[in-house]
Amino acid sequence: MNSIKIYLLACCSVALLTGCYKDTLPVEKDYMSKDMNFKKETFVANLGRMNVFVDIFNADYSTQPLQFALQSTRQEGKPVPVLLEEVDTRQWKEYYTGTETSIAEIEAKRTVVRRPILDLNKQNGQLVVWPTDSNKVKYGKYFFDVLVKNGAGERLFPGLMLDLRRPRPYEPYEYDDLTGIRKADNAGGIIRPTIMSGHRDPKGVEIKAENVQVYFVKTGTAANKLTFKFVDKDSLPIPISTFNIQRWDSLYYFSKMTDRNIKFGFNRQIPKDSSAVTYDITNPFPVLAESFAGDELAEYSFTFSRVSYGYRSTGRIGMKFSIHEPGEWTIVFRYMINPKFSDD
Repeated sequence: MNSIKIYLLACCSVALLTGCYKDTLPVEKDYMSKDMNFKKETFVANLGRMNVFVDIFNADYSTQPLQFALQSTRQEGKPVPVLLEEVDTRQWKEYYTGTETSIAEIEAKRTVVRRPILDLNKQNGQLVVWPTDSNKVKYGKYFFDVLVKNGAGERLFPGLMLDLRRPRPYEPYEYDDLTGIRKADNAGGIIRPTIMSGHRDPKGVEIKAENVQVYFVKTGTAANKLTFKFVDKDSLPIPISTFNIQRWDSLYYFSKMTDRNIKFGFNRQIPKDSSAVTYDITNPFPVLAESFAGDELAEYSFTFSRVSYGYRSTGRIGMKFSIHEPGEWTIVFRYMINPKFSDD
């Protein structure tokens, strides 16, 4: 009986001491670091496409959550409220997997949401510039401020810059997005194949990528389609059937973002004269090209085989690219030296 009383007394003493200890603990206060900062202060964006800027703010151990507020959009000291006007944007409501079997299935996973053209995420500071055109917003340099708050106070980051440039309707793009002037030939002013092997002229001399020019031509706006054509040095058509070992129904490109091979386009069409091959595509193409700019490109290569003096050789030509402007596009490969496709 005495041992039970001693045990109960000990428990009460521990509880009392614990309560007293908690009362002596300092109250944890919110903290805002003086070294918190934006990792970049200039954001280069192109009209006509979605521009995403992630992981741009360093909180430096400041107490979470933080709140971000966009303020005072301006140009040359004058307010520019148009940057805060809302536009229709397409956002994902379901995950894109890359296994979708039609454009309709892909589009069913997206929904239209009204968002400001210059859109700052209030929770993490992520910045998005949504697609618009130069009829609504002119290209140029704009400035804005961001107010960051938490329980410890607030801090204003003034004078962040949005460098809004001319559209880049496709990649690679041969025009300067600042001046609108075509780049120098040796600085990207001529688009070359990114895939090129196994091509020779009638004398057996190797034809290299520098002997081929690639053109992106917009031909209409009725739908989102992509057509490939080939022409020789005189601009005469080369039949698509020339690529005689092409596996038309099993063409894929690798998506870095989904980490899988994705089927290239839908509803392939080749006319009777074999002058081209056309696919229905998404906008943008590839579908994640704008969410991960520069990291998500489609790749398409054309393959042929020929026999030369008893030896079979294989040739390939193709591109890594993306298309951002809606519409019907044609990619034309022009050989500046005519290759030999027939057997010897």
